Amino acid sequence: MWRSANFKADLAGYAAALRSLGIDMTAAEFGARLHAVATSFAGFRSAIAAPFGRYASLFGVRQGWAMFASPQRNPAELHVDIEMQGRWQSLYRPHDDDAAWMRETMEHNRVRKFAGRFARTFIPKNYNELSRWLASQAIATYPSATAVRVRLYRTRSLAATKVRTGERPRGHYEHAHIFHAAELRP
Repeated sequence: MWRSANFKADLAGYAAALRSLGIDMTAAEFGARLHAVATSFAGFRSAIAAPFGRYASLFGVRQGWAMFASPQRNPAELHVDIEMQGRWQSLYRPHDDDAAWMRETMEHNRVRKFAGRFARTFIPKNYNELSRWLASQAIATYPSATAVRVRLYRTRSLAATKVRTGERPRGHYEHAHIFHAAELRP
């Protein structure tokens, strides 16, 4: 996690905030100090928690991951469209009842997690394989479609004050794949 682009961006933001307060520190220096404090704390916490390990194991009250440790500030959604009679139509968009094709599959926690990784660590092979599979499923569902388009829609998370006023994030499309029906049919 310490090496991820998202966490490095967090460190840079914190270092900039410190500099605005008159504390001269680079992101690398801040990261090194934070890592030292975190390592020290983890050792201290382990020593204190050790006597309670048996209780936690017995009652299943362990949480082995840090919740919201480094939130995704540049999320990306998977969007699927089909071309029918020369016009593109939305087939799937998260949280859109008018574009809810394969919603149960697309919103399954494993698929959401897999697709969510494209926002943090884009692996072309995984994206290409998922895109082709989605396109083949779309053509099977809509045999009169002439093409399928799969894209990532990336946004920047808004500040809480903007969300409270009802503002919606605006984004842009990345990694568009267009599959023509002929290449998807057996």
